[in-house]
Amino acid sequence: EFSLPDGSKIGFMPNAGIKQLLGDKFPDPAQAAGIPRAEIYLVVNDPLSYHQRALEAGALEIQSLQEMPWGDTVAYSLDPDGHVLAFAKGGE
Repeated sequence: EFSLPDGSKIGFMPNAGIKQLLGDKFPDPAQAAGIPRAEIYLVVNDPLSYHQRALEAGALEIQSLQEMPWGDTVAYSLDPDGHVLAFAKGGE
């Protein structure tokens, strides 16, 4: 995880790490056939509404909104191109 000059953060995690975190609902990284995939982790005020919008637009739910061990409340979905969308609210 890296802090950017504007205060936002960017982090990188290999597909195998994402699969370990999210379990069987995440497609096997070997199935990507060389096509790069990514997780986009967005911290927003209302993660549930953003998650719902993604599902309505054709994303598949990986994990409903729940509190994670690091304190954020996060919902995960998979967009039609195989990218993970994470909508999160930071822990208080």
